[in-house]
Amino acid sequence: MMKSYIIAMLLPFFLITIFNIFLNKSSKTLNKKIYWQHYFFGYLFILYLMISLKEVVGFPCLSEWQRFSKLNKPIFNPNINLIPFSDGFEISAILNILFFMPFGFLLPTLWQKFRNFLPTLCYGLIFSMIIEFGQLFTNGRGTDVTDLIMNSLGAILGWLIFKVLRKVFLKLSSNTVVEISNKDSLILKLEPYMYVAITVICTLIS
Repeated sequence: MMKSYIIAMLLPFFLITIFNIFLNKSSKTLNKKIYWQHYFFGYLFILYLMISLKEVVGFPCLSEWQRFSKLNKPIFNPNINLIPFSDGFEISAILNILFFMPFGFLLPTLWQKFRNFLPTLCYGLIFSMIIEFGQLFTNGRGTDVTDLIMNSLGAILGWLIFKVLRKVFLKLSSNTVVEISNKDSLILKLEPYMYVAITVICTLIS
């Protein structure tokens, strides 16, 4: 059990390292400098994503589905609430905001396009929707529109904190960021989305 858990936690780091090798080669071909700080914060990003999916939100996984199958329990467990704040403003709403703040902070730290507000909000909303969709296949969890709102608010606050701290750590923020243009290779364009894709897939198959 512990062995499989460790493998599940380490696999995304292994895969993103392989991706980074190709990313580094591609950037050199395009004469684009990517500093080590970018890779460092990238590993922090994937650590955050793994802890989020494995420990915080309880994202569905293959081993859990196999256990449900042996117990003749359904895999699909829809518990949907489409009314915002139907149970009032609970402490879980605050926790959802705090939970998503690193997401909104790390996106603009790593990529220039997310230093604009709208792309960060959209990506935060997409990641939140992935989580809420996953709750449909997780026992004891619920898909709640309130969570979607609070998660998005957390991403916005994280982005605002970055905008403030960027002025203090100007040199660091310039070394962590990668600017992606239309002329760049596909691997560079896909980098912001590979982190979430790798984490979701690794969590599902664990």
